[in-house]
Amino acid sequence: MEAVRLSNQMSAYLQWRELIHRELSRYRGWLIDHNLQNPELEVKLAHAMQTLKQDKITMAFVGEYSRGKTELINALFLSHYGARILPSSAGRTTMCPTEIFHDPMESHSFIRLLPIETRRQESNLSDYRQQPDAWVSINLQQKNPHQLKEAFAEVAKVKSVTRAEAATMGFQPETLEVDEQQADHVLVPAWRHALISIDHPLLAQGLVIIDTPGLNALGCEPELTFSLLPEAHCILLLLSASAGVSATDLNIWTQHIKDLAASPHRGVYAVLNKIDTVWDELESDETNLKALEEIRQQCAKQLKISPESILYVSAKEGLLAEVSGNLERLNRSHLPDLEHLLSHDLMTRKAQVIQHSVINDIHGMLHASRKTLLRRRSVLNSELKLLSSQATDRHHELGQMIEETEHQIRFYHKRIASLKNNHATIKHEATPMLKAVAVTKLDRYLQEAKQALDASWTIMGMNQAIEKFFSALKHDMVEAAHLQQKVQERVATTFAEYEAEQGLAPQHYPRFDSEQYLNSLDELRTKSGNFGNNLKKLLTEQKSTSQRFLATVLKEGSTIYRHYLQSADYWLENALLPLLQMAQEQVQLLEDNLTKLNAMGNQQNDAERIQDLEELIKDIDDQFKELDDMMRGLRKPAPS
Repeated sequence: MEAVRLSNQMSAYLQWRELIHRELSRYRGWLIDHNLQNPELEVKLAHAMQTLKQDKITMAFVGEYSRGKTELINALFLSHYGARILPSSAGRTTMCPTEIFHDPMESHSFIRLLPIETRRQESNLSDYRQQPDAWVSINLQQKNPHQLKEAFAEVAKVKSVTRAEAATMGFQPETLEVDEQQADHVLVPAWRHALISIDHPLLAQGLVIIDTPGLNALGCEPELTFSLLPEAHCILLLLSASAGVSATDLNIWTQHIKDLAASPHRGVYAVLNKIDTVWDELESDETNLKALEEIRQQCAKQLKISPESILYVSAKEGLLAEVSGNLERLNRSHLPDLEHLLSHDLMTRKAQVIQHSVINDIHGMLHASRKTLLRRRSVLNSELKLLSSQATDRHHELGQMIEETEHQIRFYHKRIASLKNNHATIKHEATPMLKAVAVTKLDRYLQEAKQALDASWTIMGMNQAIEKFFSALKHDMVEAAHLQQKVQERVATTFAEYEAEQGLAPQHYPRFDSEQYLNSLDELRTKSGNFGNNLKKLLTEQKSTSQRFLATVLKEGSTIYRHYLQSADYWLENALLPLLQMAQEQVQLLEDNLTKLNAMGNQQNDAERIQDLEELIKDIDDQFKELDDMMRGLRKPAPS
């Protein structure tokens, strides 16, 4: 088909990311080849390349039962199998949260299922990820669609338990289906969580898909709300076109998604699915589209978002059209509209993250190397001019050049020592900042919070313990951010002084963004407050769920705090790196030139030396072209 495909756009983004990685590898090789590499630059490049390597694209499909989440995943990503691979028939199909990805460490595709009984324990999903024996594993035969369907059907299995057993596993029995065979039993999912690894081109390059089974699961697994969903780059709330925004839909939006939409690096959308159920064949297309637009406007008012963030689609019609190759039916499903929005918006947001976290810093390094080459070429041209001068003048000028070069070497060695002293001073001045967010303090906060939670028998006491924990984290991080501003001013002054001394234009220098961590902490605090409002029910009916909730809140808050500290450490280590890079490269250049100037004093064949210098200048020009080519590669925009 000729339609723009989401998969093609995502592949193009991944190819762009690989291009950036190749340019970084190329720059690293260039530095080594020209004897310009140093430990500081190597650490910076290794960090950037690791960031690219670990880059993921996570899409989360959220919504109540029977909204068509799994069918949409089939249509978007798995239609090439020519069958409905993930179970998505009428009723509650995806009964447990499911992650679909590719595990490069495994030689075969698989499904790993965590038994629902583990909910009776206080351990979180992250704990069980480290316990392979706790999971039931099924190998997948990817070339056998029938076997795949049978294996995936396991994810949707349920089991019959008493209402009391369901409550101990964190469920609200009144929301569950009654077992028709045993009236005093209810049906719960057989599995708590599913991990599915498939050898799919997009998954192999970093795409991760999260399929959630509804409000009940989101409420019972705090990690879904506090960890998996916040890590997603794109969240799709599935709604029913015929029902609009139901009470449970609004509950999911308010409790689990709304706050996540504030991040500029995350796309959050609502999708009105199953438009085929409201499409009236007896009416004109114009009339039907007008009706859909009215539904969209109404949903936008209820969710308090722009209508442009709501799309309508028929995942079922889209899948059937993909399988049959019917372009007219595909367009009628409006699946290409969703693909277009996702491919453009998601890729744009991801590219902005890579631009901010990788490309800007590497551009600064390339500019520094380019300035070093400019100076090297200037010196070589001076040497060439000297050799072309009269012999009577040459000896005197050569002596002056050797003396000036030796002076410059001494100057830059002093400058490097001065920069290192400045760096040490900056790190010393940053000591209060790092003390403000110390691991020892975090350990104390965790211990105090756990003791308070264990000692408290009231909902108010537990909420107060969690609030005290967040207040302590926020206090430390705000204090550190305030102190960091003073350190940042010292860094800016050092750059300005060096630039003025060297006659350089203002440069991009490393900056530390504390706001992103403070925003993440506020976001987590708000979510935990929403959960805390429902703590009474958790405490009275579902002790294991409440314990998982409290443990998850402490863990996620600690993770933000630790990331803040790690990022601050990394920033301090690299605060003056661009200046050190230029000074160290300049010393290497001058020492090379001094060796050549001394050799010129004993040079008998001026013609050969002139030829050598001309070749060196040509080599410098070639290096300019290579650096400029790398810079063009890094400036190449991500596809849209």
